[in-house]
Amino acid sequence: MKKRDHIFNILSEPYIKTKPRLCDFPGCSKEGKYRAPKSKKELDKYFWFCLEHVRLYNARWNFHAGLSQTEIEQQLRADTTWWRPTWPLGTNSGSGATPCIDFGRFGADNWDKKNKNPANTHNIGWRPKPGSLEEEALAIFDLDTPVTKAEVKEKYKKLVKKNHPDTNGDDPDAEEKLKSINRAYSTLMACDAI
Repeated sequence: MKKRDHIFNILSEPYIKTKPRLCDFPGCSKEGKYRAPKSKKELDKYFWFCLEHVRLYNARWNFHAGLSQTEIEQQLRADTTWWRPTWPLGTNSGSGATPCIDFGRFGADNWDKKNKNPANTHNIGWRPKPGSLEEEALAIFDLDTPVTKAEVKEKYKKLVKKNHPDTNGDDPDAEEKLKSINRAYSTLMACDAI
């Protein structure tokens, strides 16, 4: 026999033969071919049994032994999601409505008018496009987004009282300020996103 053939024989067959594992059942001398978990807390450690004793062990095995009905239900619920955290979906989740966030050139105002949902904007933080009339109007009113129409009306009333010509006499700056306040108010009230 050549040295090369001897090496191939070693690689092709188990070189070191081990004794067969005996059944872990007390008093049994058969070969233990079948594994069974030691306990529910040690599912990765095993007893090795012969076919007869693994059947007996499995018949007696009860993973939920010692647990109340509530604990069993919690165990089953956690098992259905592989013990990962879950939370309830919202009442309107999956409604298919597109949120109305301004994404600049790619926002709903520019391409998706059909799916635009202005009812959701105050909840998700609508903001005006940079340099738009809405942004200028919010600057005049000194308001930050998200803003509601009620807040706009309240701020409008305060600014009109402060800048009305009757309270400022014949000041031309106050008249111009009031005109810009009125334009800003009409711009914000016409905005669908508020």
